[in-house]
Parts: sequence; structure tokens; C-alpha cells
Amino acid sequence: MGKLTGKVALITGASAGFGRATALLFAREGANLVITARRESRLQEVVDQCKAFGVEAVYYAGDATEEETAKKTVELAIHTFGKIDILINNAGIGRYTPLLESSVEDYDLVMDSNVRSAFCFTRYTVPYMLERAEGQIIMISSAAGVYGYPNETIYTSSKFALRGFAQALDKEFREKGIKSCAFCPGAGITEFAIGHGRTEEQMAKSGMLTADDVAEALLFVCAQSKQSRIMEIRMRAMNEPLTGPGC
Repeated sequence: MGKLTGKVALITGASAGFGRATALLFAREGANLVITARRESRLQEVVDQCKAFGVEAVYYAGDATEEETAKKTVELAIHTFGKIDILINNAGIGRYTPLLESSVEDYDLVMDSNVRSAFCFTRYTVPYMLERAEGQIIMISSAAGVYGYPNETIYTSSKFALRGFAQALDKEFREKGIKSCAFCPGAGITEFAIGHGRTEEQMAKSGMLTADDVAEALLFVCAQSKQSRIMEIRMRAMNEPLTGPGC
């Protein structure tokens, strides 16, 4: 029996990177999956890989910044499995630019992708968790949600917001059985932010977390006993550079 056998996990931004690795690990540990992202062909690949572990998996393709995507994905989860045990708000984008090279449009894009999406998915999921007086919500924040980094003003703002969101949820719903965690990893070796402040060459260098590293830590959070909760994790690579961007 796996660590998550019988659980249902909803993961946003699950077509690649941290989200994909987490979906696959959770499936290996017995969780049924509901995943969402924009790229349908990639979602189908992840679903097929999850099912190979003997669990059930479904997907909804849509833009996480749109309220309808959150609503439809949660409805799909409830229709298919009758519950949501775990919500991982992983969808987001990276835009690493100096303040004076940033626009209001850049701000809206990052905040909608990273924060608005998390609000919508949480807003539609919590009522079902309250019905069962149980649930785990994780906000994928960042090292940049703990410390401010130069040339990342908008991104940093969005990640601080997610960390505050998780803290507020913990205060509001802990006594009603819902756990909330702010997960703050350092930079990861994924396609995240390539072309928007990072290059493929940078991704190929050592000193960054792998998607599998992050997935293992998220499993640790979700495998806690019912009476314990992890409110925040700060995670960095052992051989990360002493200077450089956050996540």
C-alpha cells in the first residue's frame, strides 16, 4: 500500500516540471489524480503514465487564470471521485525583469497566473473539504516568497502573496480539519521561465533542485498523520550558487 492510497489529489500546472513529477510520484504512492494545465496533449501523456501505476487519473485542459477552469476542474474531480483530499496550487509563470523594464501588463499576467489561479482553485475546493472536515492545501510559493530578489519585483510579489494566502488559510480553516502549507523551493531544473529571464544553458547547470526533489518533499507534506500539519517548507539545493535568482 502506498503512502497516499485512497487519496484524491488535484494538481494545477501538471503538464510539466514540478506538477508533472508530483503527479507521477503521487500516482506511484496510490493517489488518484485530477490534473490540469493548458496543453492537452501533455496532460494526456501524464494521465497515461499515472494510470500505469494502477490508479485512476483524469484531466481538464484550460487556462488556470480563468475562473471557469477552476470550477470545471473541481467539478470533474467531484463527479469522478466524490472528493478532493489534496489541492496543490502549482500553476504559475516566471517573469524575471527589472522594475523599469516591467509593465502593468506584465504585472497582471504574473499575478493572475500565480495568485488569482490559486485563489480560484482554493475557493471552489474548500467547500468540499469542509463537508468532510479534512483536506490538505499546498501553495507553491518560492524562495522568492521569503526573500526579495533584484530584478524579480513582480514575481517576488506574487510569491509573497501565496505565502500569506497559505498562512491565512491555516488560521481560518485549521480547526475545521483543513491543513494549509506554503512550499518555498529554490530554483528548479524545469522549463519554467525559459526565455523570460532564464536560458536553457542556465537550466543545464548544477546548483538547482530537480522536479523529483520537489515531488518527494510534497509527498512528505501530504503523508503526515491526521493530527499533524506542516505549515511551511523552505527547500534549497545543496550546491546552489551563493548569489543569483530565487525561483
